[in-house]
Amino acid sequence: MLTPEQIEAIKGELISLPQEEQQKKFQEILSKLPKEDSKQLVEQLVGKQQCPFCLMVEGKIPVRKVFEDDKVLAVLDINPANEGHTILFPKTHFDSLQEIPESIVSHFFTIATKISKALIDSKHCDSTNILLNNGHSAGQTSPHILINIIPRKEKDKVSLGWDHQKFSDEKMDSVLESVKSKIPKDKPKEKPKSTFKETHPRIP
Repeated sequence: MLTPEQIEAIKGELISLPQEEQQKKFQEILSKLPKEDSKQLVEQLVGKQQCPFCLMVEGKIPVRKVFEDDKVLAVLDINPANEGHTILFPKTHFDSLQEIPESIVSHFFTIATKISKALIDSKHCDSTNILLNNGHSAGQTSPHILINIIPRKEKDKVSLGWDHQKFSDEKMDSVLESVKSKIPKDKPKEKPKSTFKETHPRIP
């Protein structure tokens, strides 16, 4: 955990910057901290309810709204990777994907798919990346879980990728079993009881 002295030093560093640079620097600092430290820092400096995405939901930060319903909000990213880059997030504050109830997760990805189709249909792109960084090590820098919907065209400047690795069959089998064992199994649905009543005697 961060000490009070460390938090004060970060606060002093942010205050010394022009207002338009403070948010960018703050996100940069958060991206370099472990999850618990970044959560502590957000709570200490801006308060639990002062998440910028929650403020967007409350209408306290102006946005270019792409889509909104009772569960999610989608806005144009202010620092887009490409023209039309949209971020989609739940209206309720969740730090990570695993905290979101299944009913909202399903809706979350349904709307992401609709926005992706709208970007392609409106000729802003011919393809999209639908990207969710879930956790600090996966590149999540925001305190609020979100989906990036990035329009793509041939030979654009967006770069996403990784170095491919090779693992032994034993290692792959071990990983397979450990992951499968942690996936909850759906309970079998009970068959509805028949309400049919025989009103006439059977004819032999």
